Amino acid sequence: MNKLKKTAANNLIAGDIFHPGEFLKDEMEARGMKQVDLAETLGVSKSEINLIIHGKRNITALMAVMLEDVFEIAAEVWMNLQVKYEIELIKKTHTTELKSKSVNPRKKAILKKAIVYA
Repeated sequence: MNKLKKTAANNLIAGDIFHPGEFLKDEMEARGMKQVDLAETLGVSKSEINLIIHGKRNITALMAVMLEDVFEIAAEVWMNLQVKYEIELIKKTHTTELKSKSVNPRKKAILKKAIVYA
């Protein structure tokens, strides 16, 4: 019987950081949809869609629900992409600041002993 080796969460390596607008652009291309088509369907301006696609505007909860209706991709997926992007961006751009504010090493060691990953 082959057992899968579990990886501790802190040993996981994140992929490239990408704005959810890239996912939206890919989804539109796969369906042969233009920005103007999506904008008209959603009742928003083409520039709003363009800003999202180019990573200059975030996907809001309202936009996620509207995208769910059009693409049949759960609003939670859109929001998870947005949150993941924001977290990874903070980690990448504020590495030094985050390290200086990290958990006390002694307390961290205690926590590591207390937490057991199955």
